[in-house]
Amino acid sequence: MSKLHAVLTGDLIYSTRSAPAEVDEAMLLIETSVRLLDAEARFQRFRGDGWQVHLTSASQGLLILVFLAAQLRGSGKLCSRIALGVGDAYGYDQGSLGTAGGAAFVQSGRALDAMPDGRWFALAGQGVDPLHQALMAFLDAQIQRWSPQQAQAVALSLGPDNILSQQTLADHLGISRQAYAARLAAAEFSLTTQALRAFSMHFAQDVAFG
Repeated sequence: MSKLHAVLTGDLIYSTRSAPAEVDEAMLLIETSVRLLDAEARFQRFRGDGWQVHLTSASQGLLILVFLAAQLRGSGKLCSRIALGVGDAYGYDQGSLGTAGGAAFVQSGRALDAMPDGRWFALAGQGVDPLHQALMAFLDAQIQRWSPQQAQAVALSLGPDNILSQQTLADHLGISRQAYAARLAAAEFSLTTQALRAFSMHFAQDVAFG
């Protein structure tokens, strides 16, 4: 019996068409965004436009994936393909993630490599079933339709300030509460939160058997 971890492996979309400074900004946004939700997360950049994140709690994996996607989409600049792998992990706390191993790392990397054209997100690993794959396909299509303004509202509603009132979050964006609520509705945020809760509950025990 071992603890289930989550690993996010990604690469920036259209990075070869972007200036190096834009790529660096996107990478910094990914790293800082992950730390907003999990201060103990490990981040590493590799191959220029590639990156990887290790999370000790598998149940948080999808939340952080969607939060990252919203942050990037909301920036109006580069987005990223992201593959979420679930399983055991080791060596993540010793040196770089490049020397870490375990099923979570393997599944995440393979899922990114196997991702078909047109998809932004993938999910693989222990405890993942066809219903989770359908959930991921739904989120993929949904997030790709978000406008930057909708994504900004989603990111605020998922981030560390989500306990604040909608009015306060709307003030942060310089818009009315009604406009903020309209952005969330257009982004189908209620369905997103249902999907995130279902995933979190399924992996809440964070334990792999076998």
